[in-house]
Amino acid sequence: MSSSDKQKIVAIMKANSLHAYLATCDGDQPRVRPVSPIIEDDASIWVTTFSTSRKVKQIRQNPRVCLAFVEQPSGDKAAFVIGEAEIIPDLEEKRRVWEMATFDLSQHFPNGVESEEFCLLKIVARKIEWRESWTGGMNVYEPAQK
Repeated sequence: MSSSDKQKIVAIMKANSLHAYLATCDGDQPRVRPVSPIIEDDASIWVTTFSTSRKVKQIRQNPRVCLAFVEQPSGDKAAFVIGEAEIIPDLEEKRRVWEMATFDLSQHFPNGVESEEFCLLKIVARKIEWRESWTGGMNVYEPAQK
């Protein structure tokens, strides 16, 4: 994949990060909920949540997830990230991501980044299906695995 395609995917994700949807597995039943991922220029994807949330419990049982970014209201541009979620306990990484957030995390976590209730998830993409328009068709990007 060209770096320009990766930049297009990152742009789609960033532009639609306040209205993304994360699907986890609850046994054999998918569960979908809105999230506001934090996207880095290198396509790293982070989700903040409460450590006691159902999504964290589900991820502990089965880390496979799908994260959907869909342009509103037309749905023309979209990116669907298929991969796994990792729970990140590292305080320095939590602080770094906290500072990158484009929204005020302290509204949700008034006790700050060091509180036990703050949980950071890293979404490790195995495949990203994306499009720039309805008529342009879907493209597939498979990031190199480390």
